[in-house]
Amino acid sequence: MSFCRACISIVLGLLLAQQSVLAAYPQNPLLLGDSIYVSQQGVYKFKVGQEKPLWSSLGGIETFEPVTHGDLLLVGSTQGLYALEQNSGDIAWHIEKRRTIFTPSIARHAFAGSLHGELLAIEPQTGQIVWRSQFPGWIYSPVFNIASNQLWSAGQAHSLYALSMSNGTSREEIQTPQEAVYSPVDLGNDQLALNLFDGSTLVITASSAMFKLLKGNSQPTDLRHDKDRIYRSHRNGTLSAFDRNSHELVWHKPFTEQDLAMHPSQPGFLLLSDRDRQLILLELEQHTIVCRLQPEGQWALPLQNAAGKINYFRKSMQPPGMSLVQPKAKCK
Repeated sequence: MSFCRACISIVLGLLLAQQSVLAAYPQNPLLLGDSIYVSQQGVYKFKVGQEKPLWSSLGGIETFEPVTHGDLLLVGSTQGLYALEQNSGDIAWHIEKRRTIFTPSIARHAFAGSLHGELLAIEPQTGQIVWRSQFPGWIYSPVFNIASNQLWSAGQAHSLYALSMSNGTSREEIQTPQEAVYSPVDLGNDQLALNLFDGSTLVITASSAMFKLLKGNSQPTDLRHDKDRIYRSHRNGTLSAFDRNSHELVWHKPFTEQDLAMHPSQPGFLLLSDRDRQLILLELEQHTIVCRLQPEGQWALPLQNAAGKINYFRKSMQPPGMSLVQPKAKCK
């Protein structure tokens, strides 16, 4: 009997660990179980397959992608950092009300970058600020490496910074050719990556601070990793795949004639879109297009919630302000 209890404890621990990994970094839309949290001029909670939101909050405020911690939803905005109750959307706490704070990454604390150059460590249940660290120009929310107790972040300055998670003191600074396009991305396997405006991507081994530059001739837009590949989209409509170990270019293909962006997708797939509002679902094993969709009207924030199912959202002038759409024609 005691053995069974031990087994149950281990399984529960693994499940909690998986949930914490899933919610460690911001994502928009954020799919958790059968709930979808979406943020654009306010925050909305939907149930998968249900057109109308369960609740809406922070209407009229420019809000960024959400992240979860326990029963809270943390959301950065142009009016500070909010924590919302997941069940109701009620505000649990609100800090830095007159500043633009990016949605934090969640580890031992919530670590949030800001437009005014401060990186904040925050106690996520209460909103108490544990420490502040100042940088030249804006600084994005970091990725973290628990094994080395380090945060890695970049922003307007031509540098990538490693900081102590405990107190925000500097541990490493790596000069970069350009400023960062956006937050660093956790690649797993002790690696992180950072897109730069000159078209290149900096890949860092976190524990040793060794790095390699993946070159490109068009400004990157997004980064993802899946199995043994790193994928990078570009403003000229192309997609590059790099080997995750050697960092050599595996293939480079055009998918559209303009900005190519990545959206939340299931393992083994990439959900892409372009400026003409076309959706492209790419299967990664053979890097083939599963389907293309051209939804009508004004829509935004797509996600793939199952192998052949795509959702997106439409804004309306009347409350509740946003509705969830699942196309009738599913991808094969």
